[in-house]
Amino acid sequence: MISRTCIPLFFLLLATQGMAAASEAEESGDWAIVLGTSLKTLEQAPNNQEARKSAWRAAMHLGLFDQAAALNAPLDAKEQRAMEGDQIALAIRHGTIDRNTLRGPERFFRLNSALTVTNALAADFLAGQTPDAEDLRRLTDRISGLAASRRAAEAVALYEAFIARGLPVPLWTKRDVAGSYLELRKPRHSASLYQEVVAANPDDFDANLGLFYALVEMEELDAASAHIDAFAARLPERRNRDGKYNGERLSSDITADQARLYSDRLQEAQELNRARRSSAPYNSEARQTSASLALARGWPNLGEQLLRRVEGADPKNPAIHADLAETRLSLQNWPAAQASMVQANALDAEHGAVKRANLTFDLHNRYELSVEAGFGKGDGGASYFGNSDWRVDTYLYSRPLADNWRIFFHNYTTAADFDGSKTDWIRSGLGVEWRWLNWRLSSEVNGGSNESAGLAGTARWKPDDYWTVSASAESRTNDIPLRAVRDGITASQTSVSVDWRAHESRKLSVGTAFYDFSDGNQRSAINAAWQERWHSSPRWMFETTLGADASHNTLETGFSYFNPKNDHSVWLTPAIEHLGWRNYEYSFRHRLALTMGRYWQMENDLEPGNISAIEYTQRWELDRDLSLRYGIGRSLRPYDGVREARNFGSLSVLWRF
Repeated sequence: MISRTCIPLFFLLLATQGMAAASEAEESGDWAIVLGTSLKTLEQAPNNQEARKSAWRAAMHLGLFDQAAALNAPLDAKEQRAMEGDQIALAIRHGTIDRNTLRGPERFFRLNSALTVTNALAADFLAGQTPDAEDLRRLTDRISGLAASRRAAEAVALYEAFIARGLPVPLWTKRDVAGSYLELRKPRHSASLYQEVVAANPDDFDANLGLFYALVEMEELDAASAHIDAFAARLPERRNRDGKYNGERLSSDITADQARLYSDRLQEAQELNRARRSSAPYNSEARQTSASLALARGWPNLGEQLLRRVEGADPKNPAIHADLAETRLSLQNWPAAQASMVQANALDAEHGAVKRANLTFDLHNRYELSVEAGFGKGDGGASYFGNSDWRVDTYLYSRPLADNWRIFFHNYTTAADFDGSKTDWIRSGLGVEWRWLNWRLSSEVNGGSNESAGLAGTARWKPDDYWTVSASAESRTNDIPLRAVRDGITASQTSVSVDWRAHESRKLSVGTAFYDFSDGNQRSAINAAWQERWHSSPRWMFETTLGADASHNTLETGFSYFNPKNDHSVWLTPAIEHLGWRNYEYSFRHRLALTMGRYWQMENDLEPGNISAIEYTQRWELDRDLSLRYGIGRSLRPYDGVREARNFGSLSVLWRF
């Protein structure tokens, strides 16, 4: 037996043996063994400061910074500061995990708490204080924390202060602040930093995806597609460890599908997404891309259905609720749209998708001004249009009233000069519009041009994503030749049209109209058109429109306006459009259209004549609340056997204020 007097010596011997084993493990870098051995020694000899310090070193190497602090090891000032800095870094990493895994405001609690610790240090640094090595480490961790907590402006300001003073910045910090530049809509700065990170670490998943989005926002869409395609191809489809599908490869493949969507290669995007959904039918990323694709192709009902499925799988994702809100707004489902917007804001009002949706709602709730104007100059007073003519059609809408209603003011003014004799037609009206789900109805009371008050009404019904049925009726139509107006003639008009829109690249339409002139003439007209987009890419678009129309008039004599008994025409308009530049909501496009056709006037043995026209237009998107389009052109076509030329121009403005 061991005598009572020998017990302290016995424990001292065990502690000495334990520390020797810990020392050997520390030399070999096996910090888990060092920690275990040192803690066992402390159980036997709690006052062994060497064991306490050894356990602290092991815990620090293993990243167990909070556990290291709890050991109360004997530390000098430098070691104490290093440990506190490691605790800050760990808290930021844990906070970043919370941001990526939690939903709602609580996802930023730990990050903001960790950043509070270095508030004073950052203020001193920005005021010009010279930092030591430990201060620099804490400040670079702060940049990452600010970026993760979406305090992008602060992250960039601190990073640029480092650069201005020639201080080194780690690559991982550059990767994080690159995301902040992107959030601040500075994609060129972002791309430069991501490229630096990818050059040093080609397999960095976050940096490669970040570079893709930076290139997209720089409008370098072909480069973005090439980059994400190459990165995805490098990733194995299966994980080496367990053979399961590689999640990073699937995310990269889905991002590559989105690249086609952003590039207006929607058919290719759909084919890729269909294959993706087949191999991963329950993947939320693939489902969300399917919804985005449906919306881009003009299928909002399908888009809503797909978003609802994604919402069921990820009910706390603010971006899904924001997308649902915008989609339901476009479907005129006001209560559902508002409910989705409330949910999105409750989850994360600062999320990019939520902020975009809030702006969409703000635009919807504004006044709206729409102006369509045109002018023309003909060959002379004997021409159909006169020496010169112009028109302005203006609608001013109120904000929504009780969700479904808007009041509007309407003014239509047109005039023409017939060899010095001016004729004008001016009508102003007040109306109300009702919008709900598939329906849009309007009614208007108008008057002017020394004519009696008139009534006008329109109806539009969209039963699904493909069909649109429209109808209108006017007791005093504005669609009347000014030569008829000059003779004191008025007309009423009714029309019906049906459109079938397969997707963004194909549309078929047919319409008919009936006019009842006050001089006894009755005119019936029919038209049909097929519009097809043959090529679409990030910068260029090419489409054609093939159309045909015909009319019949009952009055054969006693009129001065163009009024053929029977006529018809066919025409083809190829058009090419180019995106000159785009910077987020600002863009410039221009378009050239050529029209070629044939016209037949079936009376008086008139020979058929050719139709030709050329038109060049420019379109500006000046933020989301203002768009401007204008153009000039020249047309040639026969009237009563005489081929007339006309130069013309157009202007269109849409402003929400």
